[in-house]
Amino acid sequence: PAPSRARVYFAYADTVDDVSSPFAALFANPSGTGIGRAPDGGSLPPAARGAEQTKCLAEAIYFEARGESRKGQLAVAQVIINRVKNPAFPKTICGVVYQGSDDGLHRCQFSFACDGATNRVRDRGSWLEAMSIAREVVEDGRSVVMADIGNATHYHATYVSPRWAGRMKMMDQIGHHVFYAPCLRCSG
Repeated sequence: PAPSRARVYFAYADTVDDVSSPFAALFANPSGTGIGRAPDGGSLPPAARGAEQTKCLAEAIYFEARGESRKGQLAVAQVIINRVKNPAFPKTICGVVYQGSDDGLHRCQFSFACDGATNRVRDRGSWLEAMSIAREVVEDGRSVVMADIGNATHYHATYVSPRWAGRMKMMDQIGHHVFYAPCLRCSG
């Protein structure tokens, strides 16, 4: 007989406190995407894989979060992957990272993509770290899916206060970034 395959379910808890009851989180959101390691790379669509997509993710990690801890860089990568999986955003990593960059100065989703600055890698060590994280997420499928970031699709630096933040659910702050998930019942 063929070996049986176990089915693994992943779910996000609604709050950090909910992780004490993982089954409650699972059954409250059976289509959730992950706590722990995603066994299949998080079901990244084929169009979001490959060397070009890995490079786009590394650029976003490098230019948006190179001064952050590994956890902070992984959180930025998770936001990008969450957007790829969300029907409101492009279906590729490059599409997400560079969305709106053709619309003019300061009209894109990630500031480095359209802030008018020349984007040159000047710190080789930080670039190698960004590439390592991007490969882990895109190619290896070994990325840790952080429950405290959950399904966050947005983040901002702590020194700014974007208008949209009040209409989103704050998930966590890691380093100099605050992470937000879509919210149907939030005020604002």
